[in-house]
Amino acid sequence: MDYDRGAATLSVLKADLAGRRASFEVTVKEVKLKQLPDVDDDFAIDAGFDDVAELREDIHARLLEVEQGTVEGEFRQAALDAAVAAATIEVTPELVSARAREMWERMLHSLSHRGITRETYLQIIGREEEDILSEMAPEAELALRREAVITAIVAAELLSPSEESVLEALAPTAEREGIEAATLLADLSTAGRLEEVREDLAARQAIDLVASSAKPIPLAQAQAREQLWTPEKASVETAGTGEESAPPARIWTPDR
Repeated sequence: MDYDRGAATLSVLKADLAGRRASFEVTVKEVKLKQLPDVDDDFAIDAGFDDVAELREDIHARLLEVEQGTVEGEFRQAALDAAVAAATIEVTPELVSARAREMWERMLHSLSHRGITRETYLQIIGREEEDILSEMAPEAELALRREAVITAIVAAELLSPSEESVLEALAPTAEREGIEAATLLADLSTAGRLEEVREDLAARQAIDLVASSAKPIPLAQAQAREQLWTPEKASVETAGTGEESAPPARIWTPDR
């Protein structure tokens, strides 16, 4: 039994036994201890390095690359969301509801591969489906607004990925599948999925434009901004207290 299926079975058992008294007897037949090798020059040589110092340097570089990728992704997302917040977009409740339903069904489809049905999942979390859809509404609305901004940028900037950029984007997938990128491109075209790939790549290019126009600031400066008192924060703090909230304004500092 693989881990995912075992975890799903355990979750179902927890739901079935919820609120009941139960006792279990377990017989431990064997205990094993995994002995890890010493991290020394011999270990590094076996891993393909000259010595342990080179091994550590390689690990550090890989971890730094992953961290930089994470930071870059978060920055791109923050830049896009800033553009979304500044845009005027009309999103109807019907569209939000439909997108929330789509997100919900997609999640259920993913769970079904782990052997968890809709009914089982609802039983496990003890929630009603309509409540879940209501909670998904803000995320669904944000997704729709993001898509609207990206679509507008693609149209305004006439973004149309070249075949060379499409091949470059397909290269990692082609390498994993052990085929040439041109072959994968032809297969996608035959299957009628090439336009989907082009649209996705155009969306990435649109986000690249937004991110390139955004100016990052040092972490210390960002933290200092968060500590500043602003009328907007006061408005949030007084919301629901019956007190009159201050009108929207820019950052409020002692000198202005």
